[in-house]
Amino acid sequence: MFGAFIEHYAAHIADRSRPFPGLEAALDRLAGEGRRLAVCTNKLEWLSVRLLNTLKLTQHFARDLRQDTFGVMKPDPEILRQTILRAGGDPADAIMVGDSGTDVRTARAAKVPVIAVDFGYSEVPIETLQPDRLIGSFADLPAAVHALAASGR
Repeated sequence: MFGAFIEHYAAHIADRSRPFPGLEAALDRLAGEGRRLAVCTNKLEWLSVRLLNTLKLTQHFARDLRQDTFGVMKPDPEILRQTILRAGGDPADAIMVGDSGTDVRTARAAKVPVIAVDFGYSEVPIETLQPDRLIGSFADLPAAVHALAASGR
C-alpha cells in the first residue's frame, strides 16, 4: 500500500498545493539580507525536490535536505543540525521556521530558536508549544527573524 500511496502522491504532489500568501516575498527579503535558507523535511528527497520544483520555489533555498539524506527523521535534532551545516550555516546562528509540534520539538532538541506559524499541521494549538515567536502570516516572518537574531536567541 505504501508504494501505491507514494506513486499517487508523486503524480498529484501539487494538484492543490500553493505557496502560502507572502511566502515568496518573505524568502526574497531574507535572502536579499544575506540569510541562507534551507529546507528540512521528513519527505523523501525526490518528492521534496519535485514539490519545490513544481511550485517554483527551489531557487530560494541553498539546500533541500530530507530524512533519507541523513537516515533520521524529525524530531531527531541531527537532521536539523546537518541541514544547517550542509547549507553553510552555523546551528548557533540558525532559526527554524515550522508549522507543527514536530518542528518545535526538533528545534528545541537541536537548541535552535523556532518561529512557528499558526496555520499549519499542528495537532494542538501551536502556541501551547511555546515557540520563540509565533506568526500568523509569512508577511510577519522577516520581522520575527530580525527580533530573534537581535535578541541572540
